[in-house]
Amino acid sequence: DSPLKAVQMLWVNLIMDTFASLALATEPPTESLLLRKPYGRNKPLISRTMMKNILGHAVYQLTIIFTLLFVGEVFFDIDSGRNAPLHSPSSEHYTIIFNTFVMMQLFNEINARKIHGERNVFDGIFGNPIFCSIVLGTFVIQ
Repeated sequence: DSPLKAVQMLWVNLIMDTFASLALATEPPTESLLLRKPYGRNKPLISRTMMKNILGHAVYQLTIIFTLLFVGEVFFDIDSGRNAPLHSPSSEHYTIIFNTFVMMQLFNEINARKIHGERNVFDGIFGNPIFCSIVLGTFVIQ
């Protein structure tokens, strides 16, 4: 059976698409962003830095989720959700996987604020109250 049920996938979709888009779209422009030259007409939509960030976060998430899926029951000394019968209720094992995945999405939402190679993703984070309330609200609801 799948580690994520339909309702959980809907929640993840709401977090990743709706809330993240709203939070990131309300981010005010910085002075350095307004002063940089525009990209050329033939430049790729996804830059090398963005590609490195996407691939790096994908490897990070897959490593953590697969580790929790295949050996998580050993780490937490719980029953494995993989051996449950088909359509059985969610196990504690799969609940840990789901919560970890959601928290990684929240981290990625914060990390996605900086796409031009800046190191400090928390710089100016409190300057956008909408972003902070969306991240905090998602964390509390989760």
